[in-house]
Amino acid sequence: MVSQVRSLLIESWSLYPFGLLLIAARIVSRRLLLGSFKKLQMDDWIMMFVAVTFTGVIVSVNQVSTNLSNYLPPGVAEKFTPEENANAVYGSKFVLVLEEFMLANTWLCKACLLILYHQMTLGLKQNKLVKLVGAYCVFGYVLVQILYLAVWCRPFKQYWQVPVDNSQCASYYDHLITSSVFNITSDLMMIYIPLPILIRARLPLKRKIILCGVFSLGFLVILCAILNRYYNFTAGFGSLIYLNWYVGEAATSVFVANVPHLWPLLSRIFALGAFNSLRRTTGNSNSGAPNNSGSNTNTNNNNNNGTNRWHKGSAQRSSRRLGRSETQDGYLRTESEERIVRAGAKQGGTWPLPTPTPPASDERTLEMGPVEGKGLGYTATAAAGEGLDAEKAGPNAGAGGIVRTVQIRQYSSENV
Repeated sequence: MVSQVRSLLIESWSLYPFGLLLIAARIVSRRLLLGSFKKLQMDDWIMMFVAVTFTGVIVSVNQVSTNLSNYLPPGVAEKFTPEENANAVYGSKFVLVLEEFMLANTWLCKACLLILYHQMTLGLKQNKLVKLVGAYCVFGYVLVQILYLAVWCRPFKQYWQVPVDNSQCASYYDHLITSSVFNITSDLMMIYIPLPILIRARLPLKRKIILCGVFSLGFLVILCAILNRYYNFTAGFGSLIYLNWYVGEAATSVFVANVPHLWPLLSRIFALGAFNSLRRTTGNSNSGAPNNSGSNTNTNNNNNNGTNRWHKGSAQRSSRRLGRSETQDGYLRTESEERIVRAGAKQGGTWPLPTPTPPASDERTLEMGPVEGKGLGYTATAAAGEGLDAEKAGPNAGAGGIVRTVQIRQYSSENV
């Protein structure tokens, strides 16, 4: 028994700093990507709270291991001294607390990954699947909590009563089965979201394998969850092996939820450059609007589905270096070049001709965003006067109107 307590103590407090280190590395990496801690998004703040729940799991596990609980062989609790009984009550309360921290840690890590998948699949049909899985996770968590706190053990105080009248208040069997079903099934659904996208993507084989490996780490969480429940159900009275798997499952969930966000930090530390491998093969259009690298703009190419979503952060960083602005969602706003066309201008003449700029009341902000299902394609509307495509505006524009042409540019990390 003493050796099990010591082994658990060493294992849990060894994994704990690695978990916190990954959370801190994720926050720093996101700061490098977004440019400011003020721009951290919802999943980043959730992960900061996961640091609290992960700490709660580690502390509670060690408290349970060093104290007795009401999960005892028949007839043992009746022989306890008052001191031993008080110790068992204290330990039983920490079992209840441990389970709450474990549920919060597990489902908050799911929430962080689902937010990531939602951003990855914006404009794709898989986005509906993300929302369905998210709804399933919320439903599962709420149902598990209701059953755990209001159904399986009544009255509630029997969770720490010694000896216990209702065996479910000591063994947690019904609760463990219910939570495992929703936990494992939701993990399988979440793994299915990114893998088909990566498998169909036009990537070099090496990079495709790396990305599929990163997003397949959820299988490790599922394995830990299965082993956790296996030892819960099979370990005899007095065995603490199931607590080791509580720590293992909680730590693995934290690791898996943070690894996908670490590339900006790793590239800065090891000078690896931008991981722009998710950019699909594109063709150059003849729009005549060169980007800052000297190549023509790639616009409205159906082979580029989803590229700007994967590189939203890299494009943001490039836009700051190039003096561009960005929307609240992180997508780029293009720089417009005003060209005023005088009525009756002839082809071959000086263009643009000196003409007063339109009134301020006619100016509008042009926001460029990804067209659903169009990948890198963009749409634009003339800021003043009649609606006009940017490519069609030129010296022969119709008489009598003042129009503005928009030079559509697109940037990614490789342009910097």
